[in-house]
Amino acid sequence: MKILKLLKKYIGEIFIIGGTGLFIYNIFDFSYEFRIGSLSLKCVKSCIKIVCYYYSYSTLSYITIGAMLIVLGILIIRNKKSK
Repeated sequence: MKILKLLKKYIGEIFIIGGTGLFIYNIFDFSYEFRIGSLSLKCVKSCIKIVCYYYSYSTLSYITIGAMLIVLGILIIRNKKSK
């Protein structure tokens, strides 16, 4: 019973902490790959190395959920303070 009262009292802060952890963990979970490109059709002397950074779809989903939890926590705290 005491745990439920604490959860109800600090639910906004719990959402902010959980959302921040989820967001930060996944924002650094990008993938990359190296490619060789050229500025002309013949890759003799003008070859350059290209690094491509990207996020997988699941990582993008977790980043979005983390941001939504942060915003939800802020809205809950603002609503409590206005009462």
